[in-house]
Amino acid sequence: MAKFPVSNIQPVQAKFIVGATGQPSIVVRFLPFTLAPSEEDGSEALDFNTELRADCIDLPTSDLNALQNRTFEFPENPADGYIDASVYFANVHSPVDVTKLVFGNLDNGEISLTMVTKWLMTFEGTGFDDFDLTFSVPLR
Repeated sequence: MAKFPVSNIQPVQAKFIVGATGQPSIVVRFLPFTLAPSEEDGSEALDFNTELRADCIDLPTSDLNALQNRTFEFPENPADGYIDASVYFANVHSPVDVTKLVFGNLDNGEISLTMVTKWLMTFEGTGFDDFDLTFSVPLR
C-alpha cells in the first residue's frame, strides 16, 4: 500500500444542509490536485477532485447559532450514532469515520468547523493506506 499525500488535502468550504428528515449533513469541498503516476507500481496519475459528504449527523439542533462553541463526539461506523461519511476517489466511495465535530463562533454567516476524521482508503482497494486527518474549514 502507498501512503496518501495527506498534506495535499486542503479544505476550502463546507456547507451545512438540513434535509427533509431534519437531520443535518455536512459537505466539505477540497482544492483539487493530481497525484503523479508511479513508475514503481505502474499506477496512473489520479485526480483528487472530490468532496467529503457526511450524512445522518445526530445533533441536538440544526440551528448553527445554537451549535456555536460546542463539541460533539461520534463513534466509528458501524456503531449506533455514527456519521455516514465518504469521499469519492479513484472511482470508488471510501468511507470516512468522523469522530468529532468542533463548532467555533458564528461570524458573518460562517462558523469555524474542525473535523476529526479517519479515511478508510483500504476499504475499496484504492491502493492507499488508511489515514487520520484533522482539519478546520469555514462552514455556512
